[in-house]
Amino acid sequence: MNIRFYYILLPAVLLFSGITYGQIKPIAYLPNAHSHNDYTRNNPFKQAYGLGFGSIEVDLFLKDGELYVAHDPHEITKDRTFTKLYLEPILEAYIHSEDGFLYPNQGQLQLLIDPKTEGAPILEHLTKLLKPHRELFDSKNNPKAVKLLISGNRPKAEDFPKYDDIFYFDGNLSENYSAAQLERIGLISVSFGSLSKWNGLGRLTDKDLKIIKTKVDSVHSLGKKIRFWASPDTKTTWYEWPKIGIDYINTDKPFELSEFLINYPKESYIEESVYTPYEIKTKFKTGLKPKNIILLISDGAGLSQLWAAAMANNGKLNVLNMPHTGYLKTQPTDNYHTDSAAGGSAIATGSKTKNRHIGVDSMGNKVANIPDRLAELGMRSGIISNDEITGATPSAFYTHVSERDQSDSIANDLINSNLDLIIGGKNSAFEKDNNALVTSLENKGFKIESSLDELSKIPGKRALIFQEDQVDHKWNKLDQDQSKIKTSYRFIEHALNPAINFLQKDHSKGFFLMIEGAKIDGGGHSNSMGFTITEYLSFDRLVGQALEFAEKDQETLVIVTSDHETGGLIILDADQASRTVLGDFATTDHTGIPVPLMAFGPGAENFQGFLDNTDIAKIIYRLKDIK
Repeated sequence: MNIRFYYILLPAVLLFSGITYGQIKPIAYLPNAHSHNDYTRNNPFKQAYGLGFGSIEVDLFLKDGELYVAHDPHEITKDRTFTKLYLEPILEAYIHSEDGFLYPNQGQLQLLIDPKTEGAPILEHLTKLLKPHRELFDSKNNPKAVKLLISGNRPKAEDFPKYDDIFYFDGNLSENYSAAQLERIGLISVSFGSLSKWNGLGRLTDKDLKIIKTKVDSVHSLGKKIRFWASPDTKTTWYEWPKIGIDYINTDKPFELSEFLINYPKESYIEESVYTPYEIKTKFKTGLKPKNIILLISDGAGLSQLWAAAMANNGKLNVLNMPHTGYLKTQPTDNYHTDSAAGGSAIATGSKTKNRHIGVDSMGNKVANIPDRLAELGMRSGIISNDEITGATPSAFYTHVSERDQSDSIANDLINSNLDLIIGGKNSAFEKDNNALVTSLENKGFKIESSLDELSKIPGKRALIFQEDQVDHKWNKLDQDQSKIKTSYRFIEHALNPAINFLQKDHSKGFFLMIEGAKIDGGGHSNSMGFTITEYLSFDRLVGQALEFAEKDQETLVIVTSDHETGGLIILDADQASRTVLGDFATTDHTGIPVPLMAFGPGAENFQGFLDNTDIAKIIYRLKDIK
């Protein structure tokens, strides 16, 4: 069980362990979740109800005038009665309900009762037992009532009228019901084993899929819902069933299924619009050396983030068109996992360091960065990030500190940097009264503005632009209507050409430009598939602009990589035709897996295979003949 889920369910776990902390309330409403074999748990009903299951199954024996909860006769014990384990908790839940509904969003409970002894006596006993509370079980007339569904040893269809209307019955497709009888059918349950031998791993064969889909469609044509019993109980099954149209997911793993369904809206995504990637036509000869270098860093993006974005864009991305590919190893000197400080520093300086260090080696000694070294050749340099400009990755190209939280020191290092252009979010260091930092930067020739639109109007050769994205990240939640991730403005998609024009203005010795798509990392940290994909697609659109410029320019090398992967993303399912992606995250932190590396332009052939993150700077220096 991962950490985030543990904390969500900790109160429930304590309760189910026998420690009671008041009336349990469901953490969600999962209308498609069916708790099978509920009798096997320490606290039947309360566990499944607390996890939000919309359908709960109870096996009943009638013995000596009492209804017992058990699957087999030898399991019957005096303390496990229907009244104690189900009726009383349901009544208690109603008492504590704020609006009379047992679940959020006016959700209804379906209680599937499976008589293990003769059905008629059990129904007669239930009728008497529930009479004082009949309104709470009259789902035909009360939308807040529990829907009672009789399965197992249920009566024959012709006997349905003998029983109170509060009872619905589990149907059988092999029977031909009259219109009146069909009204009493609340669900149709089918043995999965009668249709397929699939074990829930891999995928259903075309033949089995057709058989199952035909069965599902036949049930739906009757206006009824369908449940498969004795079906595979795997994560693959859980996301395949809704696609086929199966209404209830039958499980003996309530904790796991609850986590899966609660996170499903957040960990799935459908892209509504696509773009056409730039088609590269030029094939550069090997051995060439670039005049200009554009380095694009997708913070937190591993191969899974890249591929998820590709599936959401009909299987196509700009980065997938880049001819030279490899992987970058990301480890710092003191851990398997890097943070952005050490990862960004290794890329920016060609020197390994410890986590939290920026622009210094493991001993804290200052290390020259790419803009420093390229300045020796008269090249101009710029950095752009949709993070704050003092963020770990952008600052790796100008600062030298042993602690990434030293934002004031980091900001002050801009004064003596070799950067000509800086665009990013504003840090508090720039907002202090009588700001000496701002004055010093202006004395160094920086024109400071608050909008990217002002860049083209700046007459000088140095500019500091404070610019923020305007993006509202929302993911679907079970207790809300479908909501889309809304995009107003991601400025890195608009910054490339103005930045290049600025760096090339009255200058012929080439430029270096680093642009960071910083917020892909946020998608990993928040375990949001939509956040992750939309940010990567934004970054990839930037890549397309860079490729188009480089092909027209013929002297520009484009390098695309990441500082690390965030979230441990696994793609569980995807369909590039429908642009849907479903995944799972192993962590809310960074991982140590290698990240993708792509290159195009003169010298691109040097960025292939498995490289270390320090090799980026070293290869750049070699291509620029810097010793």
